[in-house]
Amino acid sequence: MRYAGEQMFRNFTLNGSWWLPSHSDGAAYGTLSYSVDRIKLQLDRALTPALSTAYRVGGVKIPVIHGCANDSSPVTVLKAYYLDSSGREIDLLANEVIVGAHLDPAGAVVRQAVVGFTNLEEWAACRLVRQSAGSEDSIAGFLVAKDRGPNLEVTELPYLKRLGLSTDLEVSHSPVETKLTNHNRFTLVFHNPATLQTVIESVRSLANLLSLLIDDPVQPTSIRLSIQTEPAGADVYANYAIPPRAAPPKKKHEFEMLIPLDDLQQSNTAETLFKNWFQNEPALRPIYDLLLSTVYNPGRYVQSTYLSLAQALESFHRKVYEGKYLPEQEYSEIRKTLVDAIPADIDKKLSVKLESMLKYGNELSLKSRLDELLEGIRREHFNNLSGTDGPQNFIRKLVNIRNYLTHYEGKKPSILEDQVEMYNLNRRIKALLLLVLFKHLGLPEDFLYLPIVGRLGLF
Repeated sequence: MRYAGEQMFRNFTLNGSWWLPSHSDGAAYGTLSYSVDRIKLQLDRALTPALSTAYRVGGVKIPVIHGCANDSSPVTVLKAYYLDSSGREIDLLANEVIVGAHLDPAGAVVRQAVVGFTNLEEWAACRLVRQSAGSEDSIAGFLVAKDRGPNLEVTELPYLKRLGLSTDLEVSHSPVETKLTNHNRFTLVFHNPATLQTVIESVRSLANLLSLLIDDPVQPTSIRLSIQTEPAGADVYANYAIPPRAAPPKKKHEFEMLIPLDDLQQSNTAETLFKNWFQNEPALRPIYDLLLSTVYNPGRYVQSTYLSLAQALESFHRKVYEGKYLPEQEYSEIRKTLVDAIPADIDKKLSVKLESMLKYGNELSLKSRLDELLEGIRREHFNNLSGTDGPQNFIRKLVNIRNYLTHYEGKKPSILEDQVEMYNLNRRIKALLLLVLFKHLGLPEDFLYLPIVGRLGLF
């Protein structure tokens, strides 16, 4: 059948022969079935003796399986493990599949990747077709853009020589219909041939940024790899697929998104944002992860969401501003004096705890970090985003809630009894976090304020 693996939200099957890379003469026949939920490989016999005696799910793991489909396409199945057996037949589940090449996942052979994402066309909103006013004989005309340049191009990123966004127009005809459809793709060109893991990390980083800009979970829909097989030879093209294990997200209009591409381009900040996102990722990845956990899991418990956002604010300040009460050398001398003063005859566990507390005694408190972090926001903007008339009461509320949820001691803040109020508070904290994060990544506060306050519904 026709291979549909370029779209990760489409099911497909491949029949053919399958073998271990180290035992190409021991091939088994079978069927690989890809769905949005899983990858299943059904074999007519065991590829390795260990599979013949396996009895529990995951009892045997196989990092790489090579195959050849009936149409002669080379296939690589990655991270497979035992699922079930019936007689000689073996069922395996796998995490990833590559159609078009036999690839060693640890080898650095990928030159570039072309990637599609959910809601990318809506975010880019590139209008390639326009209707003309028509001629005197009332025949309407359509103008189609030709040889359009890239929508976005960023160079010299970590791992990447170039990151580009382009738009293609797909034309399909039927006797009663002509359909023109935009297809947007990011092209990632690597400085040097990259490993598959580097490719996946780069794609994930790009999806994470788009998720914040769109304000909705974003997943790759297709990943096409350009693979170097020989130093001087022509590249081989292959499709990489991993089950999304989720339904495709609903289409979102560009005006529903937090910051669509057109807004970034009109303010001449698109390249700055994408470059700074990748360059800051090694330091800010924990903050990205905490913030994105609230985007990818919007229905989680409001108290868990609150703790993630509060920790993200605290961690952001620590990573960007560091924050110490005293210079490290000066505190080191004070700490030594205090540790030496701990009585030698007290309980060992208490002694260790006191030393541990003193180790972090020079770290700013959450209140001090929030004071410094949020004072950089224009007062009018802060008041509207926080729903208060000043930072001190708001910060005190955040600290009291965090302390109670962390230790469950003292007086319980009344807001914890109101799920709606906690939800609204989380939206305000998220808005403030997005503002300080995107400001750090090079976007002006005046540019950010209206989209955040308007599209997050905080008027």
